[in-house]
Amino acid sequence: MRLLKLLYIADRELLAETGRTLTGDRAVAMNYGPVLSNTYNLIKHARRSTEGWNRFIQSHGREVVLKEDPGHGRLTKREVDKLKELSERFAHVSTNGLSAYSHGFPEYAKNFVPDTSTPIPWDDVLTGTGNEDKTGLYQARLEEQQLIDSIFGGLIDAGG
Repeated sequence: MRLLKLLYIADRELLAETGRTLTGDRAVAMNYGPVLSNTYNLIKHARRSTEGWNRFIQSHGREVVLKEDPGHGRLTKREVDKLKELSERFAHVSTNGLSAYSHGFPEYAKNFVPDTSTPIPWDDVLTGTGNEDKTGLYQARLEEQQLIDSIFGGLIDAGG
């Protein structure tokens, strides 16, 4: 749960700062707070793992173990810095504390329906962080990515 919370917070903060997310994943509101849907499914083996995931990450139940250092790959300096900053900022916060913290996000409260996995639109995250002005930038980047995916037919493995 800790990994999922920290990755969601990274996506949330990077979206507010830059108009794009780190993971490219889809956010959903669940009982324990906001979750990145595809990442959650990879961890619980509910989705076919990519080669990159299997090479670097191993999950046993709720425990996720890094098998090998993947390096920084396609991550920008800003993304690496954000991950380091979040690790330091929340180092002394318990997993339950992180969960409680994420329950306070306006986009979570707006979209949460008990016992469901309800999508959280990234536009709601931008509104919840006071960055409605970046909605156009986010939409433009999303359209650009959809165009790239349509040209290349999804041949590029986002998992690395």
